[in-house]
Amino acid sequence: MIVSDALRQDVLGCYGGEASTPNIDRLAGLGVLFENAYTACPWTAPASVSMFTGNHATSYTCSPQRDSRRPLPTTIYVPPDESLLAEFLPQHGYQTGRLIENANASIHNNLQGFAPIQKPKFANQLTDSIHLITGTRPINSIASIQASIFLGYLLSRRPGELFFALHWILDPHYPYEPPAKFESRIDVDEARLSKPKKFYQKGIRNPNGLSGSEKRYYRNLYIAEVESVDERIGSVLKVLEFKNLLASTYIIFTSDHGEQFGQHGLHGHGGLGRGCHYYEGLMRIPLIIAGPGLPGGRRVKANVSNLDLMPTLKELLGIEYDDNMQGKSFVSVLRGAEDRGRPVYFDDVKKHQQIDALVDNQYKLITLTDGTFELYDKSKDPEELNNLAGQLPELVETMFEMIKIIRKENEGRRADNIITLGDNIDQPSEEERNRIIKRLKSLGYLQ
Repeated sequence: MIVSDALRQDVLGCYGGEASTPNIDRLAGLGVLFENAYTACPWTAPASVSMFTGNHATSYTCSPQRDSRRPLPTTIYVPPDESLLAEFLPQHGYQTGRLIENANASIHNNLQGFAPIQKPKFANQLTDSIHLITGTRPINSIASIQASIFLGYLLSRRPGELFFALHWILDPHYPYEPPAKFESRIDVDEARLSKPKKFYQKGIRNPNGLSGSEKRYYRNLYIAEVESVDERIGSVLKVLEFKNLLASTYIIFTSDHGEQFGQHGLHGHGGLGRGCHYYEGLMRIPLIIAGPGLPGGRRVKANVSNLDLMPTLKELLGIEYDDNMQGKSFVSVLRGAEDRGRPVYFDDVKKHQQIDALVDNQYKLITLTDGTFELYDKSKDPEELNNLAGQLPELVETMFEMIKIIRKENEGRRADNIITLGDNIDQPSEEERNRIIKRLKSLGYLQ
């Protein structure tokens, strides 16, 4: 399972986008591509919790910071006795391994059961092996080192061994610093840029005063990062082929959320309540699943959520345990059944102008803090520019009733989880806290 952080769905070649992504496109040809896959939340922390628990992040509690001198961003606590898929896989013979490049995806007790993937002892020999197998020689960068560690983990799998390997890739999350060979493809005269290069690399929150060419430049930096992610996917596929594992391995490729480049006047993505919203550019994500028994080259229009991933994998792998997941398996859709999907609900653990939202068939309803609504017909208005709430009040009422039911369920679950959790919250050590804070500052989660 590979999660590419902050990856817009519509930039990928297989989704009709401008990025050159031959390896991701190849994966789509091997498996099932979901055209209407959504994240449950608009930024990493709650999205990662939903992805690996199968529950809405707002069904858990957000802890008060006990050390107010060195606060971390809102931390969602999943109770230790929560039943998560990765905890039960070893009972069925699976080795589990995780490599997480964004700390904000792993500090919520949402990855119980995954063992950290360690850096191999013989790094030089690994570099030579990767170059021989993939044709790509690792370079001296954090991204390349992380890629090599994950490839080394795959190369070390023994014949017949069952494994669940999770790699959360930071790219194309800002700062946009693509490898030189991808950045060199960008056609730009840096002498005509009004700001230093690092200004564009950090991602732009306020584009006022920037020229059209400058806006294109920072978007192209993002595209170059996407293309570098595609190369990493290609290396994974080549290693699986080398190990004779490609045909017998389920491969899931997705993201935790998208990224905005001016739609609705918004840029970047939400975090700590800044820039959070539920428009398509941020909420619709790529989702491709390939593997044994699944039809190749199939495109599915049904609405699905990353809330549904763990229930789907649980059924796909035939793992039995009692769970309380709100997500629902879509294995039947994976295997070829026609399905229009089910309503998909979004919310957030932080308050902002948009409270929550629901997608049902082609319609999306967004609720606002002032008591009004935005309603869009995605099939006719993909840019979500024409608010139909005033024209279709009965549909608004029907969809809002569905939202209220889910809100009530989340509130009840949260109350139960608060009781269950009590004071059983593991606080990080001072060294670990400092490491997390430093990393999250570099990603813009903390000032």
